[in-house]
Amino acid sequence: MQAYGEVPFRTTSESKGTTVLVHVAGELDHSTAPELAERLGDAVRAVVPPAPVVVDLSGVRFLGAQGIGLLLDHQDLCLRRGSALVVVANTAPVLRPLEVLELTTVLGVRSSVPEIPAQPVAGRLGERR
Repeated sequence: MQAYGEVPFRTTSESKGTTVLVHVAGELDHSTAPELAERLGDAVRAVVPPAPVVVDLSGVRFLGAQGIGLLLDHQDLCLRRGSALVVVANTAPVLRPLEVLELTTVLGVRSSVPEIPAQPVAGRLGERR
């Protein structure tokens, strides 16, 4: 059950070979950004460069300024480690703010999760609710 004023939000992560996928659902704003920051930090540390961290935002219903800043910050962290951050966005609530800010190219936005070469799965990073 959701408490009054609580924003519905969920993240899960999984490793696929050397790539780490982070799935996000719900509303990404100032109240949920810290949870995603922690999840993305874990993913950046777990990924094996040059493989990317893939952030699947297809389940996000709202993308606020702090969420956008968080994506840019973690893209920078990935690049410094020799990796990349790939953002998957295919809904208006996510695409529109990224388009208005002209960030779709900067963040390498894709409409679907890229195909990841078949490799042994290194294990799940976990789930938070």
